Amino acid sequence: METGNKPFSIEATIDGKRTQIQVTPAETTDGVTFYKCTAGSEEITQIRNDEGFWKQIWGDLSDEEVKAIGAVIDSFAEKNKITS
Repeated sequence: METGNKPFSIEATIDGKRTQIQVTPAETTDGVTFYKCTAGSEEITQIRNDEGFWKQIWGDLSDEEVKAIGAVIDSFAEKNKITS
């Protein structure tokens, strides 16, 4: 899945609180898209969709939080008609 290379904002629950998250798509050297997620001025995680499952590359979020952020990214992509 690809959301283009423009940053976008989503809202997800982190530590039990609804949090505004700035998502910046990036690519690994082999062309795999991943997402840098920032809350306020702090980068909280980097995630990617690996074979249909959202995985955390970097950060300390729970699996549930990673899945929640990934689901919102999927929803954003679908709503904005972004395809891979």
